[in-house]
Amino acid sequence: MTKPLTLLLSVICIGAAAKEAPAKTPLLQQSHAWLVVSPGAPERTALEDAGFLISPILSRHDGQGTASISVEFNNGYLELMYPDSTVSVAPNLQAAAEKFRLKSRWRESGYSPIGIVFDRTPATPDSFPFPTWKVTADWMDKGTFIEIFTPKETPKALSISISSHARSAKEESVALSKDPKMKEFFLHPNGARNISAFKVIAPSAEALPPAASYIQDQGLMTFEVGDGWILDMTLDAGKQKVTKDLRPTLPLVVHY
Repeated sequence: MTKPLTLLLSVICIGAAAKEAPAKTPLLQQSHAWLVVSPGAPERTALEDAGFLISPILSRHDGQGTASISVEFNNGYLELMYPDSTVSVAPNLQAAAEKFRLKSRWRESGYSPIGIVFDRTPATPDSFPFPTWKVTADWMDKGTFIEIFTPKETPKALSISISSHARSAKEESVALSKDPKMKEFFLHPNGARNISAFKVIAPSAEALPPAASYIQDQGLMTFEVGDGWILDMTLDAGKQKVTKDLRPTLPLVVHY
């Protein structure tokens, strides 16, 4: 049976429109996640045992009293941050430094050890439907700041923020991977290469800031309430069908 011409034209037009429709620019772009750990980051061994390489770069957050190491991927990274007594603390960031000390003892303090960081995109609005606040420190790119989505009044809650870096995490990763001294640290023995998604499981609804609902509604990532803090990270869309549970050393579950 021959289809009417009008129906054929309609199908063709719909198909063409679907192909030509541009991808919608997200309001925010996934950057990286961090976990606050013990001074010196001895917890790194859990990542190494799971087949990840630790970057040789040590980042010192002057003015904030912390330092960090990282696992690098092609489009972002996982950061292990910790209080470091050799790093200066600015007078205006004493409270921040203390907060990171409490986060490093999260099992006893009740503070969240997890931070989720986004990059701005051309679609990022000038303001959000919830209060935010800004912080700057000596270690940040000149003229930049971190915009924090977690209210000051709830310091124990999950940290959500927008990066201070001028370039996106993906741009920085691409540049770093081209450095002859660094490119080998992107080649993890377990084969993982790209961050696909982050999910955070919190011990209570109160441990999630109001911004979490907004971010989830935008389809940027998901949040759940469970028995405790977990950063659930998927790499390469889980194509190897491998899951590594790094608890109790780290509040981290990785799928790749």
